Amino acid sequence: MLTGMSLLIFYILVTLPALGGRALAVRVFGFDDADGWALGRTLGLVTVAFSAWWIGVLGVTAWQWVGAAVLVALSILGGVDLWRKRPDWRAMARVETVFLICSAAVIWLRLARPEILNQEKLMDLGILASLMRAEAFPPPDMWFAGETLPYYYWGAVVWIVPLVLSKIPLDLAYNLVVACVGGLSGALLWSLGRRAGRGKYSGAIAVVFGLFAGTADGFRQLIAGRPVAGLDYWFSSRQVTDTITEWPLFTLWLGDLHPHLLSIPLALATVLLAWQAGKSGPRPGIIAAVAVFLGVTWAANPWAMPPTLVAAALVILCGDGRWHWPTRTGWPRWLAVVVVAIGGWLSAVPFHLSFHPPFQGISTVSAWTDPIQLALWGGILLLPAVAAGWFLLQRMLGSDTRSRALAVTIAAASLVLASLTGRPSLIMLAMLLVVLVIAAVTGTEWKSRPGIALAALGVFLLAVPEVLHVVDTYGDRLHRMNTVFKCYIQGYLFLAMALPALLEVGFKSRRNRVVALAFMGVLALPHFLGMAVQPLIGRASGIDGLAWMDDGDRAIVRYLRTLPTSSSIVEAAGGAYTEYARISSASGVPALLGWANHELVWRGHDVTPETDRRRDFVDRIYEGKTADEVLAAVREAGVTHVVIGALEIRDFRPAALDAIRTAGEVVMDSDGGEVVYFAGAGGSSDGQTGVVGPRS
Repeated sequence: MLTGMSLLIFYILVTLPALGGRALAVRVFGFDDADGWALGRTLGLVTVAFSAWWIGVLGVTAWQWVGAAVLVALSILGGVDLWRKRPDWRAMARVETVFLICSAAVIWLRLARPEILNQEKLMDLGILASLMRAEAFPPPDMWFAGETLPYYYWGAVVWIVPLVLSKIPLDLAYNLVVACVGGLSGALLWSLGRRAGRGKYSGAIAVVFGLFAGTADGFRQLIAGRPVAGLDYWFSSRQVTDTITEWPLFTLWLGDLHPHLLSIPLALATVLLAWQAGKSGPRPGIIAAVAVFLGVTWAANPWAMPPTLVAAALVILCGDGRWHWPTRTGWPRWLAVVVVAIGGWLSAVPFHLSFHPPFQGISTVSAWTDPIQLALWGGILLLPAVAAGWFLLQRMLGSDTRSRALAVTIAAASLVLASLTGRPSLIMLAMLLVVLVIAAVTGTEWKSRPGIALAALGVFLLAVPEVLHVVDTYGDRLHRMNTVFKCYIQGYLFLAMALPALLEVGFKSRRNRVVALAFMGVLALPHFLGMAVQPLIGRASGIDGLAWMDDGDRAIVRYLRTLPTSSSIVEAAGGAYTEYARISSASGVPALLGWANHELVWRGHDVTPETDRRRDFVDRIYEGKTADEVLAAVREAGVTHVVIGALEIRDFRPAALDAIRTAGEVVMDSDGGEVVYFAGAGGSSDGQTGVVGPRS
């Protein structure tokens, strides 16, 4: 049960690093108190995690406690700085209010669906649980005992030291992390929005539309007759045919602690640091910080690296309102971009040397996005982008009647070309992109330039899946699915952080901006309202993410969490995206086999013979007719414990489960869940190493 005291302890543990992070941001990088505090919590948490991770990479098994020592040091450093140099407390309080409101809003949304189940939430939980038990990096693969995790895990590393120190079980802490990711992202978007726009509410606009806005499809469903509490969010997240079109609000509501969510505050912090470097000049200290943050963003989610690097480059090159070409005065900024790219790779080089995804190349697409589907997903943010593009086009051509006629002709010709080519989304996005790029790199000093440059990047990311896709294993029909997913959600965030600038450029009068915002708000509100009312209509379930589990299964998990890190288990194996692999995911104790499908995605087709071999071991252990057969299979497999929980009781014969109990020692029997220990396991009777040990 989550008590007020344990919640307070967790809040303190994610706030103490912010003290040191703020001191670094203000004293070293030149941020004001508001932006320094907005960045400080993310900067502090990453400093703790980065230090601990490198120590773990170098072979120190107590890396978590090294991280705890860094956390204490940052807290003292930041506390002394606050005491000696009194900050603007009101500015800091405003930022903290943004963090708390965003975190509380996400917790509220999660109350109706806190379960860590379905989609890839068990995988996300398993990575956290594995990291909490890890003594080295890469951490153990919780679904492939004896092997390390061949996936990007760094986004979860950020949270390990606070989780370990708080002693809050992952059952509850999982949803707290989701909330804190929302809070960090909100504070950073607030700061970025303030920089993009000049209005009093620029930061709030970026937060609201970046994190809590729905898509226009929610409004469409509402006027089609669906009640606000019955909107189909899943349909909206699959808006474009045969693709995934998540957006931040949906991802936070879903609570999927996947790399695409965990990397968001890291990418936003990278852009904010780079923007400060572009504004004040690319000094070595801040460029090194940008490189490190790019590196951890890369390690947290390789899909986020290219857009984050481009965004950092853009604001380094124009963060002061002027575009700097590589001339006599501009070359230091271009050199800084090169340093960021190389330094980003070097800062996370242990990850890169151990991570070898089965990359299959990049190819052209054979399907395109319907413009209506694009508008229903991203139209709310594209509306001010189009308005800004129209104004900028007219400004480029001139203000006389002939120039305006030319602008109308160009717009009309674009629509005709879009219709004739059969690829209207690509043509319209490309035309908008060309205008935004020209505006970003030409002209004299202009405060909106960085925002327009980031908006151009957002539009570019929406256009990429109209031309190219990363080849994967999902087949021809779904060939764009993952590329659309990763490009769209990042494009959405860049458009959101640029939104204040787009509004100021596209709608010159305050009245027109208010009208545009009101219109956008009406379209964006239904999804959020529908999600927000769910806890009020009898669906509130708290934040216990494992409340769905059988009592016996939870007892098994609690017991396994106390075992030595050398332990391994066998549990029932089944399909991906189901409750199978629930014990290894919740405990962090590696299973002989978890989701075989994901091992295939992570490791490539060459792993199939091994997953088949391990599945055969699972069947032999749970279907053995005698204790001797079970014992022989366990020893050959080289595991230490066999689980008998709800799925095992459902899937296998009682006599076979009795054979398991007879073959080993029942060391835990509680609430219908059992754990059977096999002494001396780890090698087969003929001296050959089992599957959880090294293999030829």
